[in-house]
Amino acid sequence: MAKFVQSYGLSLTDRSGKAFDLNQLNSGDVIAFYFSASWCPPCKHFTPLLKKFHDTLISHGERSLRIIFVSSDQTEHDMWKYVYDSHGDWLVLNYNSKELKDRLNRQYQVSGIPQLVVIDAVGRQVVRDARGEVMAACQASSTQVLTTYLSWKSSAGAHAGGYAAGQGDTSSQLPPGCRVRVCGLKGSPEHNGSDGVAQSFDESKHRYVVQLEQDKQLSLKAANLLQLLTVSMRGLDGSVKEDKWTDASLVDFDETSGELVLRGSGDEQMREASREDCFRLKLADVARLRLKPGALVAVQGLQAEAAKQWNEHNGKILELDEASQRYMVQVAAGTSLKIKPDNLRIFPLA
Repeated sequence: MAKFVQSYGLSLTDRSGKAFDLNQLNSGDVIAFYFSASWCPPCKHFTPLLKKFHDTLISHGERSLRIIFVSSDQTEHDMWKYVYDSHGDWLVLNYNSKELKDRLNRQYQVSGIPQLVVIDAVGRQVVRDARGEVMAACQASSTQVLTTYLSWKSSAGAHAGGYAAGQGDTSSQLPPGCRVRVCGLKGSPEHNGSDGVAQSFDESKHRYVVQLEQDKQLSLKAANLLQLLTVSMRGLDGSVKEDKWTDASLVDFDETSGELVLRGSGDEQMREASREDCFRLKLADVARLRLKPGALVAVQGLQAEAAKQWNEHNGKILELDEASQRYMVQVAAGTSLKIKPDNLRIFPLA
């Protein structure tokens, strides 16, 4: 996919208007050309769904889908307004690249818009109705979005990988850019409590390269990293029936009690309370606390013979099944389990 785009010599920019270096693409990326325009009524319906699809993948730590917008807008100003108002973090074919645009239109037989074309390494269209699959997945669930995209990756022949191509299944890894806090170091205890960002994963050492805020890099095990997640919580007054869900930040973890230490960041009630104290909730209290898709958890204490293999294995939250009050957890590519909150932990990771 990447080599094909590079061989075409496409002149691309990112959403900010900055020139995009094609060498940043790799064999783990899935390329999708999005032929669209701001004046097109069907595009106005589909573009928000495509953005939701892409944003859902990112929330799961899957950042390998590269959408390239090919505009049919009447002016460059209209194109950029469309990008800023409606698009996600996508790439844009330069408006003045008329010859390249015409070439792409001919190659993929674009007779109407919107059209979404997913390609393989030699530029062949590999998903018959990508637009229809996006619409169906977004109307179903975040799990279906991920399942749909994994089938695209397989059809496109993209190498599995999260931080770089060829790293294999990343469902048990922290997503790149994840904010973390260093905990439990014995050799270098002076770094405990430091915040940073997980930048890459060294497969050979099974360690993350973490950039600390003090401009220092450390190579750390997952067990020494607390994810500084945003979660959903409610029920500050003791009642959960009428309380709306609002965002809160995970700021610490009490290993003794097993409680997540949270600071409110939502409505006025939560901001007032957070000035005095943080909130403490256990992961099992799903009536008041919900993990968001993409959070990494360690599986523990499964008793079923078929499921025991996943104990002390990390997986990613996909969604909470309301009926069973269990989390759907992706434990491997193509493998998801419904797991009770009691059988999951945020810290320490496996």
